[in-house]
Amino acid sequence: MAGPNNQQDSWECHLKCGDVNSRQNPEAMAGSSRNYQKFYGRAQNMSTEQCSTERPAPLDRQETVQTVSRLLKQAPPGEFDKAFSDLRALVEDDGLMCEEASGFCAVHNKDHFTPVRAEGCEVLLTRHNELEENHFLDPQSQVSFEYDHLRRKASDFQAHPEEDEKGEQWRRELQESLKAYVSEHYPEGLCGVFIKDTAVRRIFVACIASHQHKPSASWNGLWKSEWTFALTPASTSTEVSGTITVQAHYFEDGNVHLNVTRDVEETLLVTDEAQTAREFVKLVEKAERQVQTGLMEEYQKMKDTYVKAFRRQLPITHTTLDWERMMTAKIVEVHIKQ
Repeated sequence: MAGPNNQQDSWECHLKCGDVNSRQNPEAMAGSSRNYQKFYGRAQNMSTEQCSTERPAPLDRQETVQTVSRLLKQAPPGEFDKAFSDLRALVEDDGLMCEEASGFCAVHNKDHFTPVRAEGCEVLLTRHNELEENHFLDPQSQVSFEYDHLRRKASDFQAHPEEDEKGEQWRRELQESLKAYVSEHYPEGLCGVFIKDTAVRRIFVACIASHQHKPSASWNGLWKSEWTFALTPASTSTEVSGTITVQAHYFEDGNVHLNVTRDVEETLLVTDEAQTAREFVKLVEKAERQVQTGLMEEYQKMKDTYVKAFRRQLPITHTTLDWERMMTAKIVEVHIKQ
């Protein structure tokens, strides 16, 4: 996909039917391929005689867990439950699946920046605000809570004040500026800014997520982005690293997955808290607008390329066949002959 400013190498958009297109390293893909063969009992590069007499060895427990985990990581937004149920039927080991379900679900929730709105909290579940297993921090409300990933329920809310007052000042400015941007552009969106204090610098991580789940209309989608930069007391500028991810799944009479990932590297000038926060949001808005513009340009191209290739050619009459009418006529003809 060619995006604005000829950034084809820095971001990619793939459209595939019948499979999720995820960015993986070659070794991981090779491992997934081998395990797919074991799951479905297919052995490639074997003769017909070998296939009839030899069967692949079953996966051991660790291999099964790893393979299921890989597949669930590829589950489209809002479809974890369905993917888990399908894999449960394939694995045929309810004990293992029930034992590992919470862990699988936790990984999915953190990877997809699952939003939590409860008890005055509005926060995303990410690895950046995880205090310990199943316990998360809402820095804006300064409370911690336990989250049940299977039931999708937050509980045990506790006060959790921030000790670094200067760092919290920076974080709040960034949060407020980013929240205003998200409220304007994402009706269902939520954002969070998290701080990691080290001995020499403060690391800020900003996360944005907007989930759109419309199973009744046969589609689900997610737009998320993650931004990281560090500040020291003497900072006049800093490098911002960001990743923008767009996922969509359309499944009405078909199975189409869209995955877009773009990495961003920009320089941010550092002045006071308020001005730096405004400049940071401008940087985010510019990068996300470029992705949006690139997608819209690609959609226009799809009309005459990908989508056209999916359609069947019309017959010589240039009219579609009425298959229901044809079947009815055949049924009537059979009854007459009888």
